[in-house]
Amino acid sequence: MESDMIVYDEVNERNVPAIADDNLMRVAEMAEKRIDAVMKIKQMALKVTNARDWTDQGGNPYLQVSGSEKVANLFNISWRLDEPSVETEPDGHFTYTMRGIFSIPGRSISAEGSRSSKDPFFKKYDYPNGVKTEKPISAIDRRDVRMAALTNLLGNGITRLLGIRNLSYSDLEAFAGITKAIIATVDYKGKGEKKPPLQEPGKKGEVKDPTAPATEPQLKAIHALLDKLGVKDDIDKHEKVSKILGKAETMTSFTLLLKGEASMIIEALLKEGTKE
Repeated sequence: MESDMIVYDEVNERNVPAIADDNLMRVAEMAEKRIDAVMKIKQMALKVTNARDWTDQGGNPYLQVSGSEKVANLFNISWRLDEPSVETEPDGHFTYTMRGIFSIPGRSISAEGSRSSKDPFFKKYDYPNGVKTEKPISAIDRRDVRMAALTNLLGNGITRLLGIRNLSYSDLEAFAGITKAIIATVDYKGKGEKKPPLQEPGKKGEVKDPTAPATEPQLKAIHALLDKLGVKDDIDKHEKVSKILGKAETMTSFTLLLKGEASMIIEALLKEGTKE
């Protein structure tokens, strides 16, 4: 019995590394350098953004596509995207999923982004006799859903690659001087997005039929005002309009705008034009 105990102790003693072992010290030093590198990356990534690249979503800062693209350019991030997959449910609703590999020198990750036609954002309506009636699923633009899935994929891949997901307002304030008070807020009521008040430009009171589809003259006016402000790229236009509406994600088509939303956008663009 005693000899067994001695052997057991001897074996254990041989397997337990010394606390000052050179390998352990090297590991600790490398870990410390990685922590410093992560903090530096976070600082640089946040500094390149501004308040318009963020929205408040559920009390947390949310980096929009415009900010993700700035960060990607800064760190020379590249990506390789797979063909999208689509799943169709028995009721006709469908979900697009896009996957890709995002890379920087020395590191690559896989990411995905999905979007479903069930999202209220994609619903379309008719107004027979002034009564709002939801159109069938077949009326939903499949390209809009696909582009929204791509938007989610890019945001997920870039932020995950750099380890800047789940950021706090203390991070934004410390590294970029951005506070919660100066960024747009998105609130949610149930599963649907709570819309901001919709008002006719220059008039008091609500727009008549604000939930009706935006009119052709309204859409033309929006494009004309954006062009006048120097916003000519389609992606930049969609990002700017989405920010005006306080949306957490960039919208994919102006045809999804409601009459009241279009009116709000026109008013905001007109005000911006008078400041310049």
